Amino acid sequence: MKIGEYFDDYEFACHCDRHEVNAEGHNVLDHIIDKRLVDLLDAIRERLGVPLTVTSGYRCPEHNTEVGGVPNSYHTQGVAADITYDGVDVDYLAQIAEECGADGIGKYYYQNFVHVDVRGYEARWSDLD
Repeated sequence: MKIGEYFDDYEFACHCDRHEVNAEGHNVLDHIIDKRLVDLLDAIRERLGVPLTVTSGYRCPEHNTEVGGVPNSYHTQGVAADITYDGVDVDYLAQIAEECGADGIGKYYYQNFVHVDVRGYEARWSDLD
């Protein structure tokens, strides 16, 4: 099922093996994804002009712990996503996220993705800090 203009619901589903799988073999999204996040990702995708990959959307609390996420991560609340695209330029993607209104922006140069969220206040960090 489509969420927003460019994304399917399964792209936001938790990646662990605790969740139902649909007929196409994708994990089923079993958590609400905040519309502000979807709107943000649609805007970023529109500005970039290339498909985005959501490497991590919603995470159940158990999976969040397994991947080293902070307690009460915004991923567990459906308001955060880690995103990338083919040939990613982390600084450029973060700049676009800023211009599109992301609240939280984390730059992960070593893993080639940007964390974006709609937490309600500004936060910035990188894996170089």
